[in-house]
Parts: sequence; C-alpha cells; structure tokens
Amino acid sequence: MGERSEDYVGKLRLALVKAICEASVPEPDPTSGERGDTLYVGSAEVCDALIIVLAEFLEGVPGLDTPKDIRAMSDTVAKKVQRLIPEIRKIRARTGGAPPPSIIIRSH
Repeated sequence: MGERSEDYVGKLRLALVKAICEASVPEPDPTSGERGDTLYVGSAEVCDALIIVLAEFLEGVPGLDTPKDIRAMSDTVAKKVQRLIPEIRKIRARTGGAPPPSIIIRSH
C-alpha cells in the first residue's frame, strides 16, 4: 500500500463506526421482540476493543521486538491521540456537534 491514503482511512473509519453501532443494537425483548429506541454504545468497551485490535495489527509490524520498541510505538500513538482530541473538539465547536455521551474510563 505504501503511502497513507486518506480515502482508505475514511473508509476504514466508517466501517468501524458502522460495525460498532451494529454490535451495539440491543437484543430483542423476549416477550415483545422490540429492540427499543436507544442504541447503547459502551465507550469503555469500544475503547478496549479498539485497543485490542490496534495491538493485534501492531504486533505484526517489523521492528517491534523489544519492550523499548513497543514503548516508542505506544508513545507515537499517544501523541496522535493527544493531537486529535483538540482537533475533534474544534470541529465540534464549529459545527455545533456534541460528543457521544460517555462514562469515565479509569486506567487500571
């Protein structure tokens, strides 16, 4: 693939969001068969799943052989997240959007 493709990144992002929403559809009520009108997306669970998938993809990257190599990659990912959150907040402020309701995720 070589060079980073913004179109491909966009397609992947859309597919991930769709999959998360589809996986979050409530099970039908056993008596009525209704699913309700609320989609519950667990932010903590979504983050855990995305971190696992990220680790699974990164595990195969050449050069991640030592704890130091893995730490350097983790630092790179953390810096990108630190850059993206303020950018996302600026876009939300400009467009009047709101972040999805979330719960606090505490490190453990």
